[in-house]
Amino acid sequence: MSSPATAPVTAIPIPARAWRALAVGSLGFSLMSFNTTATNLAFGDISADFPGTSAAALSWVASIFFIGMASLLPLSGRLADRMGRRRIFRAGLVTFAVGSVLSAVAPSVLVLILARLVTAAGGAMILPSSLAVVLTEFPKERHFSAVAFWSATGPLASTLAPGLSALILAAFSWRILFLLSAPIALLALAGSFGALRESKAENRGGSLDLLGVVLGTGAVAALVFGASFGSQKGWSSPAIIGAFLASAVLFPVFVQRCRTQPQPLLNITVFTRPPVAVANVANFLLNFAGLATWLVWPLFFSRIWGFTKLQTGLALLPGPLISGFVTALGGRLSEKFGHERIVSTGALIATVAVIWPLVFLQETPRYVLVAPALGLFGMGWSLTHPPLNSGVVSRVEPDLYGEVNASFNTVRNIAGALGIAVAVTIIGPADRPDPIAAYHRVFVVFAVAVFLCWAVLRFWYRRVSAIPRTHGGEQAG
Repeated sequence: MSSPATAPVTAIPIPARAWRALAVGSLGFSLMSFNTTATNLAFGDISADFPGTSAAALSWVASIFFIGMASLLPLSGRLADRMGRRRIFRAGLVTFAVGSVLSAVAPSVLVLILARLVTAAGGAMILPSSLAVVLTEFPKERHFSAVAFWSATGPLASTLAPGLSALILAAFSWRILFLLSAPIALLALAGSFGALRESKAENRGGSLDLLGVVLGTGAVAALVFGASFGSQKGWSSPAIIGAFLASAVLFPVFVQRCRTQPQPLLNITVFTRPPVAVANVANFLLNFAGLATWLVWPLFFSRIWGFTKLQTGLALLPGPLISGFVTALGGRLSEKFGHERIVSTGALIATVAVIWPLVFLQETPRYVLVAPALGLFGMGWSLTHPPLNSGVVSRVEPDLYGEVNASFNTVRNIAGALGIAVAVTIIGPADRPDPIAAYHRVFVVFAVAVFLCWAVLRFWYRRVSAIPRTHGGEQAG
């Protein structure tokens, strides 16, 4: 039984202006998502241009973008709500373009790392504001469609990135790969002037708690740093242990600070609402496997089957292509039938997708046997993650759109960092004697995580459907 907030609705028309806003917001989001995976193939070319640079130093080129994005998202979402979603979106696009140009002309690895941090700051501003500025244009009953379309562009861009990057690197250089983001960011910026209207929280009184900003940003940065570099530096190294300890100390202090301040970085009471909390738990479990999956498959294709960069990019295509189509369809189905059924079905399909390799994965290249796993995961993720995201924002006040969306994606990034760390540790070196067994163990871990996601959602939805309805009562998430 669907709750009032998620009950099937009749088709409510969407203004043409809302579609234009969605196109601009989605372009900004896809640009940010493309950059999360596009540079992974460029390490060899970057290393050749900067001979003598250690592998550890080069790893910061990718890691600093991920760490910077994850740690700055909560602040960016809060600023978007307070200062204006369109303003932060535009500032993010400009910052992203500047970081891209600086990356392209970097004379040293150190400058390149700093430029990537600038780009990450721009991405952190783009992600929450690109959706928040759109939602105010859509009728609340059509938010599932808006979030579905917006969400589809992210994984599509992320997974198309390796193949497109391989083509760009073959024809040009890694500098052009970075530079191309700048004109796209400026195109989205130009589009924002005709398509986006300013919106911000009505209640913005008081100064934002700056100490809370430092505590929250530091806690997330320390956790993501530890997860990102644990397998490289060693899980028992002082730097990694120190990072996890720092995060463990800072998080409870930060939460307590948020409970006592009039203008905290996060409104903790919102995130303890059962529907929001359940959605974030499911979000964590799904993306623990989801983001890591798109690292594990390229490693498998290149290391075990000897695929080239271009072959790897093409091999990954079933996931994003199916995801892009199903995500848009899933948003409309969620509005029509209630998103509980859609989300539960998606989580179950994703579980099947990560169990599939346990049966069909082998050392001899047989792509036709594993392609269904890629397509099924794209389908399962697209029926689960976007409705969860829309379910969260549909249960908070419009004043909190940026903050809640930023926090939802912070959870997603933290889960992805931890999932990747676990996967890399299990897979081990490329020359290990039992590679197939190692990949099987990874998919067992993924299967447990995604099955728990499904179980949490099913338990919650059944629990809510058994609660007697009261007018205006809060229901399923």
